[in-house]
Amino acid sequence: MTSDKRRAKRVSVELPVKVSFFDNKKKTRTGDVLSGCISDFSPLGAALTVDTIQLSGKHLFYTCQDNPDIVLELEFEISGSPEEIITVPAVPVWFDRDLDSEKKQFSVGLKFLTNTRSPEIKILSRLACRDETMLVSLWKKFFLLLNYPLFLASSFLFSGGTSG
Repeated sequence: MTSDKRRAKRVSVELPVKVSFFDNKKKTRTGDVLSGCISDFSPLGAALTVDTIQLSGKHLFYTCQDNPDIVLELEFEISGSPEEIITVPAVPVWFDRDLDSEKKQFSVGLKFLTNTRSPEIKILSRLACRDETMLVSLWKKFFLLLNYPLFLASSFLFSGGTSG
């Protein structure tokens, strides 16, 4: 078993995101926008899940690797409001086929180019922690619900077979 050597804690989330190429030299967005989902988040980076590894005919990973002026621009809608958008630049550090998915999706590891103390990362961290807290809460309720009949049965058995 290998130990996790990450510099920051990861949080499992489901944050919708829009991805595009951004040319730092020309200071312009290039190409189309690709919808995806952030599945793991830390203040240093994230795991992105997308249906295709190509955007406007260009490979998400290799385009950024081949040209250091090109980065990925991530747009997050806060509170589901198009007026509240957080933009974070990132570079892909790995990609792979998501073999666990039925949809033939791709996973892309991202490194954020924004300081971990930036307002954007702080807001995303709060969103991610809220999302994880909600997920943990849902799972706890789910397991309590599943185990409640077992609890009742064991109480009945250990009380000598009486229900009171």
